[in-house]
Amino acid sequence: MEFRVWTELIQQSQGALHVFLPLLDRGLDAVVHRLTDGEYIPLQVKCKTSAVNGFVEIVIPANELVDDRALIIAGLLTAEGLAPKLLVVDEATFKSLAARSVVQGVEVYAASFSMDSGTSHWRPHLVPRERLADRLLGAPPPVPGLESVEEAVQQPIDRYARWLGFLGEAEVVRRLAENPSLDIFRPFPDLEMVEVLARSRTTHRYCGLQVKTGVPAEARGGEARIAIRKATLVPAASTYIAALAWMVEPRQFADEFLLIPTTELAGIAVDDGVHLFLNFHPHSQERTRLDPYRRALSDLGQLAEDSSSL
Repeated sequence: MEFRVWTELIQQSQGALHVFLPLLDRGLDAVVHRLTDGEYIPLQVKCKTSAVNGFVEIVIPANELVDDRALIIAGLLTAEGLAPKLLVVDEATFKSLAARSVVQGVEVYAASFSMDSGTSHWRPHLVPRERLADRLLGAPPPVPGLESVEEAVQQPIDRYARWLGFLGEAEVVRRLAENPSLDIFRPFPDLEMVEVLARSRTTHRYCGLQVKTGVPAEARGGEARIAIRKATLVPAASTYIAALAWMVEPRQFADEFLLIPTTELAGIAVDDGVHLFLNFHPHSQERTRLDPYRRALSDLGQLAEDSSSL
């Protein structure tokens, strides 16, 4: 059911809705990034495989309703696919309209709706399957200006670059996971700037990270040359560059990294027309314009939480 929904959202929006899936499931099934305005939309998907007297019945424990602003997408899944209509309602509204009860000591909310709800109070929240993306977009997506998949995906320079890039992302995820106040998501498919998404469980705000890695080289005075492709750079207040340096000899990342708001990147990077470059020398004694962005890698989890609280 979930992947049917993700497919509908991506296809109908022509890429304007980008899906992030959780690495640790603590209530939300996904976060959708609305690229038209940068908004992040938390989602829960609920599925039934059969109707009872024409009604789809869903029951959600109260402790699974983690964010009043999150959207619930519920419906019937059959062998032919999704039913013609889906219930799309935010959690706050769902709790106000659903029947509340206690079952075996657990507080639950229950809803029952049909594809032809008549005067049911769920009727305003039933959305035709083919209009699902419009419900999240608020309007049809502006197709001009959106890059094609081929343009948006940057091919790795070589197998080493691909391996190191994956290792950097895994390191960032591990550091974020040390902070129990964060939910962590990865995009599926990975087609936009944000590669790792952290969500504060307290403020329900987001910190998006693009992870970049480089290897310090003696030929460059111990600097790692880290490139960010300008064509895929979409500066946003909630999006940061996390630049890590891989130390070959100890086979680990330097304990200092760069955390740079994308809104400030152009002012400190070297522009060659196609890329923005960061020349990062971990723990360098030479003063550079990168100094305000040097951070301890061990603090990444807390830094992401602080960033998502702004």
